[in-house]
Amino acid sequence: MTAPLIIDPDAYRRQSPEVAARFEKLKQRPIILEVDKLRKEFDSAHGSHVAIEEISFQVRRREFVCVLGPSGCGKSTLIRILAGLDFPTGGDVRLDGKTVRGPGSDRGMVFQGYTLFPWLTVKQNVMFGLKVGGKPGHLAESEAREWIALVGLSKFENHYPHQLSGGMKQRVAIARALANNPRILLMDEPFGALDAQTRAQMQSYLMQIWRQIDVTILFITHDLDEAVYLADRILVLGANPGRVMELIENPVPQPRTPEQFQSEPFQALRARLDALIHPPSLHKEDKLPLTRMTVVGDDVI
Repeated sequence: MTAPLIIDPDAYRRQSPEVAARFEKLKQRPIILEVDKLRKEFDSAHGSHVAIEEISFQVRRREFVCVLGPSGCGKSTLIRILAGLDFPTGGDVRLDGKTVRGPGSDRGMVFQGYTLFPWLTVKQNVMFGLKVGGKPGHLAESEAREWIALVGLSKFENHYPHQLSGGMKQRVAIARALANNPRILLMDEPFGALDAQTRAQMQSYLMQIWRQIDVTILFITHDLDEAVYLADRILVLGANPGRVMELIENPVPQPRTPEQFQSEPFQALRARLDALIHPPSLHKEDKLPLTRMTVVGDDVI
């Protein structure tokens, strides 16, 4: 007889000494990112709109945190503020104790769209930030090649973006973002435009890369499976305005493998996230004001 599914993921953490030990070890790491009562309000012709309100959380060094929530919960607004590309209406963001007041090399950013310079080769794209930062050409080239090797694209260093697949382009974007040795890598749904198979490959690549370098990752997603597969902790936001609903420790053991997708800890956490983001009240079917465009009797059911 199959045991009932435990919906509370914390139960798995308590039952697993290995998982509990991993989180106790993580809690000994220093806090590098502090988000304190963050608020963002937009003005429009129809009045003001509060996108996010009273968002507070902390991220520790080398932690992988996913931010998950429904459309309109302010995920992209949040990450743009963390990147210094937008400014909050209220609250504070501190990286290593210093208030974020604009973009900086201490934060790398990877977007969903392919933001590579199309007129530059893979190597030149990765070198770009290094050269802007003042690295001599030969040092920038040497370091760029190391990052390109890390993402497994050494054979393609002289290719142009239009010669690469979508997944390869995003690997170049990750290498370029990491080349400046940021304290934190911010990723705004970077795999959202990829097909399912490529997306799964990129998730695996990202986990392998993360294990090899000293970087903290904050990853925006709307995909439940992706959040459970990648994250140490998952920050769940509610919508209208965006607020913190829960910050959940992931009980699925590391290192992660695709086979864990069917495990009870994985399914328990996924069920918990689904209940938070899609409560029963939202499952009611919306009725559209339909106008019949076919002849009577030509029903499909």
